[in-house]
Amino acid sequence: MTNSATGLDYRPTSYFKDLDPATLIVASILGEERRKDVSDRIASGDFDPLVWGDWITEPKLDDSVRSIVGQGHPRFMGGEYLPSIAEEEIEIARIVLASVTQDVYSIRARRQGKRIDYRVVDEYESTFNVAMESSTQPLSMAELIGLIDGSRQDDDAQTEGLVLSHLAWNIQENGNAESMRGFIAVSSHFYPRLAGYYDGVISRYLDSFLVKEDEEEEEDEEELR
Repeated sequence: MTNSATGLDYRPTSYFKDLDPATLIVASILGEERRKDVSDRIASGDFDPLVWGDWITEPKLDDSVRSIVGQGHPRFMGGEYLPSIAEEEIEIARIVLASVTQDVYSIRARRQGKRIDYRVVDEYESTFNVAMESSTQPLSMAELIGLIDGSRQDDDAQTEGLVLSHLAWNIQENGNAESMRGFIAVSSHFYPRLAGYYDGVISRYLDSFLVKEDEEEEEDEEELR
């Protein structure tokens, strides 16, 4: 990715002022499947909460509605148990794992006087060491990447950040790097190119494991000859 106005040096004007209404609606929805649904409806022009029900755009579902939604499939609960978004706070990026329950990590920015504070939350009340705790202006894309790659869960022995650590752990557990393709998605309504950036990072990371696996297979074949 080039360091252009739409690349690593890109910096949103604000996380809080003059936001596009659609961005504000979608970024406030905790549930991943509801968020996707609303995004698709807005993009197609087929969006009317009065028709589809106000619940679909609620930031956090109440327990009774959440229970009904979860009966469809465990993945429908992805993101629904994230902590509520605080006052003067908004999600600026999220990491979604294609696990059975579709685990979500939410990266949030909160206005605190003249500064912006950052935190990472998940659905399990975990605590995180955040690489950048605050700034005076919105992060550049490079700075956000630094936050994602430099942060980690407090009790996590992995030191590869919030994205690659999940790949490393799963590859270690199942021994199959190829099966991890499509397992992690990074997205942001404030940084349009973040998803593509991490698609490339993840692809190169998995390719490096596949090369290593091929080399080990060749070595084993040599030993058998």
